[in-house]
Amino acid sequence: MPKFSTTIRNEFAQRIIELNATRTNFENAFNHGIISDIDIIQGYAGLYLDLFTEFENLIEKLFLGILNGTVSHINQIVTRKVKIKPPSEVELVIKGEKRTYVDWLPYRENTIKRAKIYFVDGRPFTNLTDMQKGKLKNFHKIRNAIAHKSKKVNDQFQLIIQGITLLPVERTPAGYLRNIPNSSTGLTQLEIISDELLSIANDLCV
Repeated sequence: MPKFSTTIRNEFAQRIIELNATRTNFENAFNHGIISDIDIIQGYAGLYLDLFTEFENLIEKLFLGILNGTVSHINQIVTRKVKIKPPSEVELVIKGEKRTYVDWLPYRENTIKRAKIYFVDGRPFTNLTDMQKGKLKNFHKIRNAIAHKSKKVNDQFQLIIQGITLLPVERTPAGYLRNIPNSSTGLTQLEIISDELLSIANDLCV
């Protein structure tokens, strides 16, 4: 029996809770002088890469699951254009014989383009607003700036933070994630991005 798409959303939500618990542990260790400034910044970088990997995995599980029938979308308007038989071959068809993984991001260029081939109107992957797609694009650029130390990706990151008042350490991709833009909420950029990704996951899965 297929599982509901909301189950995938809930699994992602649980991972966010776990990652935030680790973030809190990092902050507590920092406040007690157990780890250094460099340690906690590296910790934030690692958490972000993990968060983003989990989000990409959500897209893959939802896409392949609906297509091979192991996932039932909660919204009945979501319909496959084609049925691949046997269902076990779905992953091979999407990935291609020579590929070991699928690039789902950038979202417009990869996920949406692929979704329009296999799903009626590309749903649920076309359900996101332009604002959400724009945020995903920036989140992906931050991910690349952490994972790859090239001038190109760093320049893209600098455009994202252009005009934002930040401390010198916060003007780095990893340091930016620890920035608290609104003292009234006390939320770091990492927590804000986590919430945004969870909201996007909800719109994809519900």
